[in-house]
Amino acid sequence: MRKSYDSNIHVGLRWHREIEKQLQAAKAVVVLWSSTSRDSDHVLEEAEYGKRKDILFPALIEKVEIPYGFGRIQCADLVGWVNDKNHAGLDKLLTILQQHLNHTLHTPGQTFRDKLKSGGEGPLMVTLPPERFLMGSPKNEAGLGDNEGRPQHEVHIAEPFAMGVYTVTFDDYDLFCQSTDRKKTDDRGWGRKSRPVINVSWHDAQDYCIWLSEQTGQNYRLPSETEWECACRARTVGSYNTGEGLTVEQANFDGSLDKTAPVGSYPPNAFGLYDMHGNVWEWCEDTWHDNYDDAPTDGAAWIDKGGSRYRVLRGGSWFNDGRHCRSASRHRYVPDLAYHYIGFRLARGH
Repeated sequence: MRKSYDSNIHVGLRWHREIEKQLQAAKAVVVLWSSTSRDSDHVLEEAEYGKRKDILFPALIEKVEIPYGFGRIQCADLVGWVNDKNHAGLDKLLTILQQHLNHTLHTPGQTFRDKLKSGGEGPLMVTLPPERFLMGSPKNEAGLGDNEGRPQHEVHIAEPFAMGVYTVTFDDYDLFCQSTDRKKTDDRGWGRKSRPVINVSWHDAQDYCIWLSEQTGQNYRLPSETEWECACRARTVGSYNTGEGLTVEQANFDGSLDKTAPVGSYPPNAFGLYDMHGNVWEWCEDTWHDNYDDAPTDGAAWIDKGGSRYRVLRGGSWFNDGRHCRSASRHRYVPDLAYHYIGFRLARGH
């Protein structure tokens, strides 16, 4: 196998760098365990990469002991297979690969819903393209507050990822509560269904992501603060994705309704995302940092174990004034607090 792989690399190129590039671009890594491959450092490194990215699909082609660290990953059984198209192990491997690749995030602008094991579908998602953008507030931006993220810095998100077209709704969250015998969160009498779920803590949002991941077999999570701002800006550079101003015809803020609005009540941004400004504050994955000194520049969440006890919120809410709804505005709360102006939006991938 390795000779066949290496022979496809152009003369003069360093094969290990080319393999690394191919791995970074791969949507799936298939490893065939044999007495030879399990003792190969190269194969183990590639398998470990696939495992870290949760795109590893192993198969046994000989009766060997699975290498340490991979024993909990289910293998397809191809022992004794010799080009038989009707082999049960091959059918199983190809079926799961097809299902995985059908959900791979590769078409920016594509919307989708993942199927739930218990029936029905998950929230509507949209695939966003790789992006390079300037994160944070310029020093002269109107409405700057004490919680602003500075200095401005360039971020490069190298791979597509998906974001919820809307914040998670009561319809979405109530299904989770029913499935897990969890008490439903209060709607303050404003209505449920397509309104954004409120009164959810950061921990509640995490529990929902875990449940949805188990239901779909996909990696659902809260967005990083960087991903959130990238998605909100949608390639704009002003204070808002609408420009330098925001009106009550464009977003639910400044107490204009005195409550949340059903998701999608206002125009979307250029990425097809609704309510990135106002309606509800949205939890992000990151722990709180007072500034962006030493912040990640690749889109990853900035997590400090044992650091700040706060988590990041973005986007402003229905009762906040416009300055809190700007693309770069930031807020923080302890993760176990839940309020009637806080909800969350999903991310998927990586």
